[in-house]
Parts: sequence; structure tokens; C-alpha cells
Amino acid sequence: MCAKIIHDGIHGSMKLDGLILDLVKTPEFQRLRNIKQLGLAYLVYPGANHSRFEHSLGTYYIAKRLSLEVGLDEEEATILEVGALLHDIGHGPFSHTFEQIYRHYVKQYDHMRLGQNIILGNIDIIDGEFDDRKMVSDIIEEYGYKPQEIADLILGKYQRRYLGQMLHGDVDVDQLDYLVRDAHYTGVAHGIIDLERLLKVLRIHSGELVVDEKGIEAVEGMMVARSLMYSRVYFHHTVKIAEGMLTRALEFALEADQLWDFWKMTDCRVMVELEDLEGYPQEIVRRIKYRKLFKAAVLANADELSSEEKKELLAAYRNVRKRQEIERNLADAVGAREGEVILEFSTADLMLSEPRLKSTEINVFVHEGELQPLTKVTPLANALKRRQTPRWVVMIASPHRYVDRIREVWKRVLFS
Repeated sequence: MCAKIIHDGIHGSMKLDGLILDLVKTPEFQRLRNIKQLGLAYLVYPGANHSRFEHSLGTYYIAKRLSLEVGLDEEEATILEVGALLHDIGHGPFSHTFEQIYRHYVKQYDHMRLGQNIILGNIDIIDGEFDDRKMVSDIIEEYGYKPQEIADLILGKYQRRYLGQMLHGDVDVDQLDYLVRDAHYTGVAHGIIDLERLLKVLRIHSGELVVDEKGIEAVEGMMVARSLMYSRVYFHHTVKIAEGMLTRALEFALEADQLWDFWKMTDCRVMVELEDLEGYPQEIVRRIKYRKLFKAAVLANADELSSEEKKELLAAYRNVRKRQEIERNLADAVGAREGEVILEFSTADLMLSEPRLKSTEINVFVHEGELQPLTKVTPLANALKRRQTPRWVVMIASPHRYVDRIREVWKRVLFS
């Protein structure tokens, strides 16, 4: 059987063959080379140009190692490895940048649903024809596995709970790869975790994935790293300003009945298409290309808002129309044009992009086989649940000339 060796900057040499190699060769998987793992974070961290392709291979590699450590049989190991490899196959351009747009404009094409449909063969995301091309679903079936099983695993609905936890749990192969990989390429040491130790202390007990008591510190370290990476990298205010600007440019295009097939594009294609539209989308793309970003006028933390104000903001941010209305009102109040004032609310954004962030409920295997939730074994887990990530809750950004005026009027406009 022909095999290939891929050299990865994080995990070293990976040997791919059989089903995994055939899936990697598909246009659907190769497309991930052109989707950045961290969206527009490269504008702040110049090394953050790694792709969903690399991350997906890394997640597969960790899944393969974890399969051996916990003693999965060949069938279960293959299902987990294929699920890990394909878990991001439905990602659209710039990864999580357009989460709000998926939710409010094209719900059926969010990366989870799209990934499921690609695996089941219900949708073709690739433009053009290729000789002897096989669909992902056909390849999976040729090796004697069911596409539906893989789709269920990716959606977190798999019948064997421990397999689902390995891909979508409190400590899973997806997070283990992206934390190590993102820390490496951004140069941010906060994301460094003890990967080798974590793989050794996980086990299956009574049908679920648990961690040995001796591995508590490694899990604590992973959860601290995850929390800090969200503060320092994923929700860095400049990154969120750039992503907010690009999101507004795409919203303008959709409202003009343009670019409704953006979800199947790659990063570069979206930028080219938006720039070709002229007007606001073109202006925003050029600002991003040359890093002429809006400035943060407001970075308010949780203590600066009342509970009622937070609830009001959460309700508004979940409703795109309401959020757009608030942004227009702010723009009018300071003499800016529509689209020149953007509002970001981190609490709602986190609910959309990473619901696992506050999840610390993996069970710990303590003496004599007893299981206890991590929160009962270590106070750090509870502290991380309470930690505000990131420090800012509300961010308002605009061109520099409007910053001072926005700082004077934002509370009155938002809450009067």
C-alpha cells in the first residue's frame, strides 16, 4: 500500500495511508489549505498564517496517538481518526470570522452543518471538474465505514460517548492541537500545554473519557492556556476590530444581494470578490489589506456595565438588525457614515464561536475507581469558569477622527 510522509511543524513526520490518505487527497480537504486557522489574527501576530489544513492533519495525528493510549479497537480508532481529520472540512473563509453571518443570513451553511453535508455527499463545495474524482462519502464507504457515523461524531451525537468526548469534550484532540499550534505560530507562550502528559493520563472508564487523578495538573494547565489564549489572541481587540470590519463588508454585500455563495469560497476569493464590489466593501478590504484599521473608541469591562445593560446588549447583539440599528445610531450621533462604527460584544461572540471555553466538567478517576467532577477536585476549574474572558465586554471601533466623540456619547446612545 502506497503511503506518504507529511512533515508538520508541530508534530514532526506523519505517515498517511489508506483511508486517511485518500481523504486528504480530495479537493474538499485540499481546499482547507486556503483557509487561515486564525482568520485575521495575522494582522496582529505576523506568524499566524497557518491553515485549517494543517490543524486538521494535526488533530488526526493526536487522535491516532490517543487511540493507542486508551486502547481503542481498529474500528473505533478509524472512526475517531476520520472524524478528527474531517471535523473542520465545512469551514468557510476566515474560519470563525463570519459566525454571526452564518447564524443570521445562511444558517444552513455554518461549518458544522456544511461539514455534515459534505461527508454525507449531500452538497458539493468544489467548483469545476476533476478527472477520476471521488466524493468524500464514496471514499468512506469504499473502506467499509458509514458516512453517517462520521457525521454524527463530528456533530457530537455519536452513540459511544467516549468517542464523542475525544473529539468534542472538555479535553479533546481538537483543542489539544489548536492550542499547541496557535501558540507556536503566534509566538504566544500562554498556549503551551503538556501534550505528552495529557495523552498519558486520559482513559476510558464506564463508557466515558476521564482523566487520572495524577493528571489533574496537566488538565489545569490546558484550561489555563485555553483561557489565556482567548484573552491574548482570539479576542485581542485589534483582531476583533479587523474581523468586525470584514463582517460588515460582507453584510453590505449580502444586503445588496451579492456574494450569497461566499461560504464555499476561500479567504483570497472572498477578499477579491468584496473588493470588486466597490463602495464600502472595497474600502474595507483595502483598509484590511494595508492594515489601516478602525481604532478602539470603547473597551469596556464587565464592571462598567450594570446587569440590565449587559442583558440589553446581549439581546441586541443576537439580533443582527438591532445591532445594525445601534451602529447606525452611533454613526449618526458622531457624524460618521453607515458602516464606520462597529459594535462588538464579547460574551455573545464567545457563545457562538467557542461554547467549550467555560466547560470544566471532565470527570477525574480517583482512588478505588471513584469518579468526581474536575470542579470538585480542584478549585482552579471553578475559578476559570468565573474568569472574564476577554477582559473587555463591549468594544466600539471607528476611524480615528470619531473616537473622542464616541467615548462621550456611547452610553447615552446605547442605553437611553
